[in-house]
Amino acid sequence: MISLKRYLPIIIMSCLFITLQAQTNIDDSIILKNAINNTIQIYHNGIGDQAAKFNGSQYQGYTVSFSDGHPYFKADVLAKGKIVYDGVLFENVNLLYDEVADCVILQDSSHRIKLVGERLSSFSIQENNFERLNKIGNSQLINTGFYEVLTKGNLSLYKKEVKRMIDKFSNSNELAVIFEIHQYYYLKKDNQYYQIQRKKDLFQLMGNDEKEIKNFIEIEHLNFRKSKEILLTKVVDFYNQKNQ
Repeated sequence: MISLKRYLPIIIMSCLFITLQAQTNIDDSIILKNAINNTIQIYHNGIGDQAAKFNGSQYQGYTVSFSDGHPYFKADVLAKGKIVYDGVLFENVNLLYDEVADCVILQDSSHRIKLVGERLSSFSIQENNFERLNKIGNSQLINTGFYEVLTKGNLSLYKKEVKRMIDKFSNSNELAVIFEIHQYYYLKKDNQYYQIQRKKDLFQLMGNDEKEIKNFIEIEHLNFRKSKEILLTKVVDFYNQKNQ
């Protein structure tokens, strides 16, 4: 995940550290463990925070006030999470996910940084995992952006929640901003993404397992209209267990 070329100086310094320490009679395994821990600490302290700073712009937020809702995922306050940025894992960072702009915001010591989407391959926030998916060719993805990972396997299930800001006048004729929320579901099969709008879309991807999947839905009393996400997640998990 980490580029060896980019972090070669750190690796070299670690090797020198190990070589010098090895001249003593200290146990080699302890030396190696200390060297690795020192290297990780040096990286995160000296480079980690700066990487996000120098590869993103300052997040400006919104100048309008919201009468109902907010543009962020789940909550409008920072939450602990982790990101994979430029191939490097950063853990225990403060994040916001703006679902209107489809961007991830990182809080450093003094600023909120809008991370560059192309360099952010995945992130986790409030125990929810997201990946950046690219809309290529005839893919049915709504767009290139961040999609929540609901479950993964031979079949993988993704969710895209989109928020749109709508101007609305109140009874007192004051302009207010509300949010319109849309949710889309996608199955990844054989490296292709398919949007699932109806049960028919799901069954078409089940192949020879279609009949068994229908029986499973009936036995589990799953309802596509009332609980689409629950049905899709359970069906995909069931399919993956059968086709391991």
